[in-house]
Amino acid sequence: MNHILIPGSLLFALSVSADHVAAQDELVERGREVYDNWCAICHAPGEGATRILEERYLGSLPAVVDERTNLTAELITARVRTWVAPQMPPFRQSEVSDADLEAVIAYLKRNDE
Repeated sequence: MNHILIPGSLLFALSVSADHVAAQDELVERGREVYDNWCAICHAPGEGATRILEERYLGSLPAVVDERTNLTAELITARVRTWVAPQMPPFRQSEVSDADLEAVIAYLKRNDE
């Protein structure tokens, strides 16, 4: 039987990395829940905002927002917190908290890279 010795500092780094991945996975899952509750009503396939984006993008970008890979955290924040005339209302912090917004950003950016 072969044994591999792992230095303590590397073992610690692997543990921290695994903890970070688990925390990120939890954040993304929370973001999916918030997105499903607040955003999907307009941004799911076949819904109003998606149909508008389909007409606007003509296939050059995905119309379903959670399929996009080009959204920045700044753009997502601006769209959620600022009225986008005439279609998208702003969401107050009492509706979508800053922590929930951070989770939505993590969810929407999960496929980047």
